[in-house]
Amino acid sequence: MVTDKFDIINTKYGNLLPCSGASDYRKKHRCAVSYYDSVSLRSVYLEEPSVLSFPAGDYQTELITFYEDGNVKRIFPLYGQISAYWSIEEEAENAPYYDFPIAGEELHIRPQCIFFYPSGKIRAITLWPSDEISVKTPVGSIRTKLGVELYENGNIRSIEPVYGTVISTPEGIIKPYRFRMVMMHAENATLKFDEEGRVLNEYPKRNT
Repeated sequence: MVTDKFDIINTKYGNLLPCSGASDYRKKHRCAVSYYDSVSLRSVYLEEPSVLSFPAGDYQTELITFYEDGNVKRIFPLYGQISAYWSIEEEAENAPYYDFPIAGEELHIRPQCIFFYPSGKIRAITLWPSDEISVKTPVGSIRTKLGVELYENGNIRSIEPVYGTVISTPEGIIKPYRFRMVMMHAENATLKFDEEGRVLNEYPKRNT
C-alpha cells in the first residue's frame, strides 16, 4: 500500500518528513511513503537526507525501509535519480564515508546501502559502483567492488570477490565469481562462509 500524504511520520528513529512530491533533477519519481498490507510502515523517502540514530550508529539517510515490526531494514544515505541530468558519479561524490569495524579492522567505506538485521546489527554494506574495499576473510584478504555481508556476531557471511580472485582451500583451488547475475545488494554473494569461517560454496576445483 502507498500513500501521497506528506504528514510527519513518527518512528523509533525520529520524526521523518517524507518527500513533498516537488520534483527536481535528482529526486526519484516514487511514492514518499509505503505500507505493508497490515498497515505497518514499510518505507519513507525523506524530503532531505537526514542523519538518524540507529543501534549500529548515526547515519545519513534519504530512503529508509522497515521490517513489519517497525525495526529498520535498509537505509540509503542518498537515493537520487540517475539520468542524463544527474550521473551516478555526481551522486556518489555527495555520499558520506563511515568507519565500520569489520573482521577486526576499521574500514573506511562510502555505503550505497546498509542492510540491518531486525536486532539492529548490520547485516550487509553495499558499495557504490566506483568503489572497492579489501576485507579480511577466513581465506585471506579479498577485494570486492560490491560489499560485504556479516553474521550478527560480526563474522563474514558472504562477499563477492573481484574477477580473477583465486582462493586456496583444503579441497583445492577455487575461483569464485558470479558471471551473469546483476547484484543490487551485497548479501548472498558468491563466496559464502559458515559462522566458524568454513567456505560453504561448492565450486569446480582444479589441480595445482
